Amino acid sequence: MGYVFNRDESVAGNVNRILAEQATAAIDSLENPGESKGESIHDVRKRIKKIRALFRLVRSELDKDVFQQANSQYRTIGQTLSHLRDATVMIKTLEKLREAKPNTISSRVFTTIRKALAQKEDHASREFFDDESNIRSVADALRQAPLAVPGLSEKHHSFSALSPNMKGIYRRGRKALTLATQESTIHNLHELRKEVKTIWYHTRLLEPIWPELFAAYKHEFGRLGELLGDDHDFGVLAQEIDSGRLLVRNAKTKETVLHLLHQQRTSLQEQIFPLANRLFAEKTRDFVGRYRLYWKLWWAEASQEHVSDNLQAA
Repeated sequence: MGYVFNRDESVAGNVNRILAEQATAAIDSLENPGESKGESIHDVRKRIKKIRALFRLVRSELDKDVFQQANSQYRTIGQTLSHLRDATVMIKTLEKLREAKPNTISSRVFTTIRKALAQKEDHASREFFDDESNIRSVADALRQAPLAVPGLSEKHHSFSALSPNMKGIYRRGRKALTLATQESTIHNLHELRKEVKTIWYHTRLLEPIWPELFAAYKHEFGRLGELLGDDHDFGVLAQEIDSGRLLVRNAKTKETVLHLLHQQRTSLQEQIFPLANRLFAEKTRDFVGRYRLYWKLWWAEASQEHVSDNLQAA
């Protein structure tokens, strides 16, 4: 049924259905990667992020140890695969830089850097996929991770299961924005991105409450997450070049590339902060209160539809 809640299920029913769907699809994507193994890994990592966001949405309803263990298991699986995605992301980031600044650096320099990144990507991919035990190990870890969330009442339809968790995440997002505004480091902006992405996932889950309005929220939180992701990727690529881990032999060329990457981050941040200020402008209780109100209306409409159906049947 997809990564959304529906009114035919309790909170527990929705959470457990979505968890099982995402975990099963992740295992299938890993074991049947097709021609594009890189995209398969990307798909698995996205599904793990969806699962972790799902656990965070109902965290207050779970035993502390249950949440921490599940979160740790899925986080570890994601980290196991992260290095397979890093070089691919860096190649795409380099290509974005070339598109933005096509005439600033010679094709030869771009080709040289891209070749080095492609070699890293190829090495990481072959090292992982050529050994079937690596795939088996990750697939087994996914099977051993929780495929259901224990402790949730099957009769629970109240927003109270979600409210404290959404408040905590939005509150942390506002705090992260304040820190990033004061000092726009890669770390501070990445911390903001993590909370933005979680709110984006939660808005996707709750979109049926009011599809038109929540689609707009989903779009804007998604756009902010993409901008923050690009900022992070340009920053990491700059670190790789500046540290010498990604070698650019000519000092002047190296300085030019780093300057261009800095320019890209500056341009992105000119978009990031106005959008983030709007999305986090409300106080926490007001933002989450709107979700709560529309949740209640959504469920009230379901009850009215049920009564109407019964009357028609009679």
